[in-house]
Amino acid sequence: MSKVVLITGCSSGIGRDLAQRLAHSGYTVVATARKVESLEDLPVALKLPLDVTSPESIQKAVEQTVREQGRIDVLVNNAGYALRGAVEEVPIEQVRQMFDANVFGVMRMIQAVVPQMRGQKAGRIINISTIAGRMVFPGNGSYSSTKYALEAISDALRLELEPYGIQVILVEPGAIKTSFEQTVHTRAEFILTNPESPYRALYRQYQQVSDEMRRQESGPEVVSKVIQQVIESSKPKNRYLVGVAISGRLVNSLRDIAGDSVVRHMFKISARG
Repeated sequence: MSKVVLITGCSSGIGRDLAQRLAHSGYTVVATARKVESLEDLPVALKLPLDVTSPESIQKAVEQTVREQGRIDVLVNNAGYALRGAVEEVPIEQVRQMFDANVFGVMRMIQAVVPQMRGQKAGRIINISTIAGRMVFPGNGSYSSTKYALEAISDALRLELEPYGIQVILVEPGAIKTSFEQTVHTRAEFILTNPESPYRALYRQYQQVSDEMRRQESGPEVVSKVIQQVIESSKPKNRYLVGVAISGRLVNSLRDIAGDSVVRHMFKISARG
């Protein structure tokens, strides 16, 4: 029997590429998205509507998957989005909505799928985080906070589920060529283009840093390839840093060693604030 892999957020980017890759490799792929019509051309076993902010939607998708496929071997929590802006300027309600998708949505999926995996005495949960979950830039604090939360949840969950044969792995992409960045700007345009904002210079600098990073960005296939390796590995690592020019060890230690000085230099921020 091929493994049954349930993936959230398959309408575009990493989720879509992963669904195609795994289907072509013989996996039984359950592709999901808020708008199921966006999945029409995917060559997968099952296409389901799923909104990670809706418990009812999640329950229906999980129940249908188990009913039709008999099990869930791998859950890939990929759905999520970003909102950019200084902490002072990002509306709290929009931050709450982002947490609902990026953090609580992942927790809802885990709580819905883990009982099935525990009954199987086996399973693998792959949470898609980001380098922003390990190193935060000014102007990206709200989004990074959702990914820092995901990192903490994953680390706790790994130990909680280990006795039941369920493994938890984090995949942390760097700059990846998808529609993600365009969506960020669409959602945050009213913040980033406000001529009265005291953070105008910061936003311009952030865009310059972002553009420079994206000159070296990889396509979503580099992440999909790593996720497939994670699924097929007999002893996967806890974390996989993908599409980042600097090493994971450096990312881990950079802020601890240098404090804020490295990021301050990148953004030409005065220590006076």
